Amino acid sequence: MYSLFAMCLKKADNEKVLIANNSFISCSRTDKPEMMLSDETDEMVSKLQEIYKNGSPDLYYHWNSELAKLKKEQLSVTPDKEKINVWFQYCSQLLFAGQVESCIYEVESFISSRNLDYTKMTEKGALPIIELLALAYLRKGELDNCRMNHNEFSCILPLQPKGFHVDKSGSEKAIEIYTIILKNNPSIRNKWLLNLAYMTLGLYPDEVPKAVLLDYPNWDNEVEDFPAFEEKASALGIAENGLSGGVCSEDFDGDGLLDLFITSYDMQDQCQFFKNTGSGFVDKTEESGLKGIVSGLNCIHADYDNDGDQDILVLRGGWLEAGGKHPNSLLQNDGNGFFRDVSKSAGILSYRPTQTAAWADINGDGYLDLFIGNESKGEQQHPCELFINQKDGTFKEEALEHGLGLLRGYIKGVSFGDFNNDKWPDLFVSVMGGENYLYKNNQGQFINVSATAGIKAPIFSFPCWFWDVNNDGYDDILVNSYDPRNLEDVPAVFVKELSGEKSGSELSRLYINNGDNTFSESSEAFGVDISSFAMGSNFGDLDNDGWLDFYIGTGAPSMSALIPNRMFKNNGGKTFSEVTSAGRFGHIQKGHGVSFADFDQDGDQDVYAVLGGAYEGDLFQNVYFDNPINDNNWIIIELKGNSTNTSAIGTKMCVRLEGGRQIFATVNTGGSFGSNSLQAEIGIGRAEKIEEIEVFWQNSPNQIIRNIRPNNKYRIIEGSNVAEKRTYRALDFVKDSSMKHMDHMHLQSK
Repeated sequence: MYSLFAMCLKKADNEKVLIANNSFISCSRTDKPEMMLSDETDEMVSKLQEIYKNGSPDLYYHWNSELAKLKKEQLSVTPDKEKINVWFQYCSQLLFAGQVESCIYEVESFISSRNLDYTKMTEKGALPIIELLALAYLRKGELDNCRMNHNEFSCILPLQPKGFHVDKSGSEKAIEIYTIILKNNPSIRNKWLLNLAYMTLGLYPDEVPKAVLLDYPNWDNEVEDFPAFEEKASALGIAENGLSGGVCSEDFDGDGLLDLFITSYDMQDQCQFFKNTGSGFVDKTEESGLKGIVSGLNCIHADYDNDGDQDILVLRGGWLEAGGKHPNSLLQNDGNGFFRDVSKSAGILSYRPTQTAAWADINGDGYLDLFIGNESKGEQQHPCELFINQKDGTFKEEALEHGLGLLRGYIKGVSFGDFNNDKWPDLFVSVMGGENYLYKNNQGQFINVSATAGIKAPIFSFPCWFWDVNNDGYDDILVNSYDPRNLEDVPAVFVKELSGEKSGSELSRLYINNGDNTFSESSEAFGVDISSFAMGSNFGDLDNDGWLDFYIGTGAPSMSALIPNRMFKNNGGKTFSEVTSAGRFGHIQKGHGVSFADFDQDGDQDVYAVLGGAYEGDLFQNVYFDNPINDNNWIIIELKGNSTNTSAIGTKMCVRLEGGRQIFATVNTGGSFGSNSLQAEIGIGRAEKIEEIEVFWQNSPNQIIRNIRPNNKYRIIEGSNVAEKRTYRALDFVKDSSMKHMDHMHLQSK
């Protein structure tokens, strides 16, 4: 069935194709042949619904409403001496489920029915209960103000007056209770949460008692003179309210404008497609054939079938271990932004927990292959998968044949890059709780060079990527840390580092390529040796100076893990400076999929980030940070491969400027959790002349392109020495976010 559809796409408009029953169908690109593949999409929708309907809360830690019900039922049959523990679990699940008022009622009733008070509850045995109550009040303040009455300043530190809570009751109670707790049980975590509560009321720092006052921002650690970005997701119609998820930024419908595809972790959350209209975005999910395609913690896009448009892979089952045997979805794009699930017919359908994958042409045949990093833990062993493109729209799993068959681990990030510049994509694998791996691609065969390359740490890692951080033409590696040993104490780790103390938690690693197949660990020298608790993250060039910056979505499942997401600016390839607070990036809600892209076509990269946690009630609106920086020049290059894959994924470029400066770029979607557009958006600083651009095609000789003018977009086709100038003008995006403010509620499949 797939081959027939692929054949139809290659025919001219309105040409007819004979099908098996001797009848004909039209092959017009505008008249979608929905009958041909709708059965397979429907089959995937049914599979996903079946998994949900037959699921058990015992397998799904994020089914918190159901888990609360189970704990409540369990109370009636629990012996008296064990009742308090089960009741506490019940109250905790209420909070996780977002039933904050019910949690508060339960704990307050418990205290009053026993003639206790808050001070008495701070004694050792009862401390977890009163801490739960304080946290519930703090989250009630967030729910009543930041979510139900959301605006562009909500939850972004340092809080501005428009971000202060109007309904003060939640934070006022949190302050009362945390103050009592800290008198008898000092802890850094609760001290941070108390300071946070004061911030929400506009009382920080003046009203915070000096004994518990924390210095935030610590301007000794951050740069103050960086332009403030404006949060405009609501104004643009993309402030979706959901859980953790992924994002792909790309022109999916061929109109030259970058669209958005986003996912959310809940098993009933609808994947969504937002079309860029030139003045904002409109939800085209249902019209795009995606209704019922639900869930997915991450997504990544590429033109796997070389038909000239970008397809999407949705990844499912991450973190769920025994309950994570969910199918991924390969969504084939018809070129007009209409998608069909072809996972089964394409041959990639499997049932393994994952959230990470990467595309690359690993054997040099001009078609993209797919590596999926699955999660193995204990008895749940799920080998990673390498799907080799058969060049007919199908794949064949051949991990063993290409040297990756023995790869096992709790894989949390994978990335392809060419660290030795031999035009064969190499593979980096981030493992949580084990040594990381670097595989050198030897003409289609992967060789483990981790030990000699020197890249095994950190042991507790998550998102990762290849990038050229110092513009020397060699790919470096960033591996962000995520330490599960401290997931309940994330604020304490953050505050220790904020104060200049050693946190005792795992640190991120930056590996600088030495150009001889080895790397030097340089995180401290570059200023990125932090306990990042990174989940989603990505990189781009915020100020078009030609040096790559990066953004980290921070957090953990714990409802108390409320620390800022963080932005770091590259200082000439030598160090990084944190610009989180000055740039207004310090959102305290859990950060996941991140994308850098020039959505409004004004020449600088904006940032879209998916926010929300893992638990059912830990929702938040996604954010769009509009870039105000336009001092430097830029160039946008769209590559089209012929012998190389059509997307040109993995292709490197060198932009040579007047004065001898060189800037290197690679076509890819960036980090392992969040997908940038595949058009290369390259800052060139103050340079007013581009001498030439050299393109290092994977499957053909290098190509030199001249007569390129800054501040334009060009298309370069493999084999042609003439760059085609593309239309690229600034869009009339909404300037005043109050004009189109709307709060998009949590969207689930019905």
